[in-house]
Amino acid sequence: MAAGESNLWQQLWAEARRVPAAQQRLLFDHNVEAEKALHYLEGISPHSLFASILPTVFLIAYERLYRQPIIHKLPTLRKCLYNLGTRIVVADGWSSADPDSPMYASLMDDIEHLEVQTSRCVSLLGKFPGQTALVEALVMHGQTVVDDRPIQKAVLKALAKFNILASVPVGREYVFTARVTSGSDASHQMYVEVDDNKAVRVVYKRSRALGCSLDS
Repeated sequence: MAAGESNLWQQLWAEARRVPAAQQRLLFDHNVEAEKALHYLEGISPHSLFASILPTVFLIAYERLYRQPIIHKLPTLRKCLYNLGTRIVVADGWSSADPDSPMYASLMDDIEHLEVQTSRCVSLLGKFPGQTALVEALVMHGQTVVDDRPIQKAVLKALAKFNILASVPVGREYVFTARVTSGSDASHQMYVEVDDNKAVRVVYKRSRALGCSLDS
């Protein structure tokens, strides 16, 4: 800062009145500003309020999912979370948010889908500690073939906790899986159980695939 009479800041400092801070006029009056905010909220329409808080609601939901450690351990969940964040950031029309917009319904469906997958992964990882690949395959596809010996031991150990291995088989079960046509997201399975009394029990199952449905 240059010295001398031409320095504006030094002139203002020299000419300023020496008033104690307690007696100075407030630069920011908290009471007045709070009253303005309350007055604004009292007069705002529900649509405008919805448009104001909706982006924050989605970001809070994303942040809660991001804080889940399991998300960063499984590549599929991590990719789904990345795609979800991208959709939230690039979404158009936040200023004119419409509660009935298909875009917001789609975002909420994606958040719910990722929450369900995350919860299932946490639950399965508690039963199969350290077996992230097995857990991911079970959640994404509903079933998997275990060829690796260490993973087989982990599965047998988990079954032993519930005395499943000690139980005597009481019947035979057959599973028939239909070939899924291209473009379909549902699988068809039929379970047939035959017990020692030759009784036959048939169950038909139609399930939707649990893969990541978020746009990349």
